[in-house]
Amino acid sequence: MFGERASLQVCYPGPSPVGLGGRSAAWLTGMIDAMTYFFRSLRGRHDWCGNTDKRTWMAAKYVARCLAMLREQLDFLTFIENEPALWAFRRRDPRMLERHLHRYLNRGWHRSQRLQAIRRHYHHVLAAMPAPLFRAVYVEGIARLGLLKLKDSRRLVLSLRPPIFFGCEGELCVQLADELGNPLYRVVVTVIDDKTLAIGCIQGPVGADAKEIVRELTRNLHGLRPRSLMLALVGAMARHWGLSRLLAVGNAAHPLRRPHHSFTADYDAYWQEQQGTEVDGGWYELPLQPRHKTEADVPSQHRSAFRKREAIRREAERLLVDALSAMPERHRQHEQHAPKSDFGHLFHGVCAEAS
Repeated sequence: MFGERASLQVCYPGPSPVGLGGRSAAWLTGMIDAMTYFFRSLRGRHDWCGNTDKRTWMAAKYVARCLAMLREQLDFLTFIENEPALWAFRRRDPRMLERHLHRYLNRGWHRSQRLQAIRRHYHHVLAAMPAPLFRAVYVEGIARLGLLKLKDSRRLVLSLRPPIFFGCEGELCVQLADELGNPLYRVVVTVIDDKTLAIGCIQGPVGADAKEIVRELTRNLHGLRPRSLMLALVGAMARHWGLSRLLAVGNAAHPLRRPHHSFTADYDAYWQEQQGTEVDGGWYELPLQPRHKTEADVPSQHRSAFRKREAIRREAERLLVDALSAMPERHRQHEQHAPKSDFGHLFHGVCAEAS
């Protein structure tokens, strides 16, 4: 799938294959390696915060949850250990080792489904993303893709970011920020299988002045709603990666929705507004290519603003697709005459925590 590289498959015992010679040695080596990776996953856990007792308790819970799905967890750790780029990401965000052991993306999923989705996402992005882009996003913490000029001459910064620490809504964040780096809008997505991109959330400004920020930003985008721009970017990403299905989590299945806790976002209404259709499992299926108005659909007195809105949307999509378009390094060997792309000037990320 997507140029997926075979990873070491850990062999697990029924009875020990005594007397099978080479097979016995391979079985033993695989088990030793897997358990080494497991014990290594207890180290460097700066995501386990607090005093010694609290950190010990968090480690004990991690071990207990791993034991409940030991075979799958060992295979996942082996996959990470055999991918240098993922190992570097694991050092930055060790929570990725156990994100699937907690609520994640869809409340209706069990742990095996969460783990399968996360593995498929990283199989895909390792094969589909240029190596410098993957490193900027997942190791350095941000890949700045370019600038969008606003009506008042200020600019927005379009970026890709990793999941937030302790995040439960997906594995890749598309972000719009002001020139100082303050996030304004972000949408979090995950490639959950070989044909599906799933949206875990769309977040806008927060605080007492959030509505005013949204109104001002919409005016500066010539009437283009920021959430619509974010959704257009997600659609462009899915189409570029050859995915045929776009899902978005609904209210009832959202991982942050819990009994006796308030959940203010109304995703259902927004997905329905965006031509989404409710499907099984708490999802909404959205059109990959939503219908956009043409200039002929707009009254003549509003056509100038319409053209400017469309220009911003197309420029944002171009910046994203251009960043994703370079051939991944692991595929370059199969294209002997392909020119080598230099993305260094685009992806000078800073080593900053996503928050």
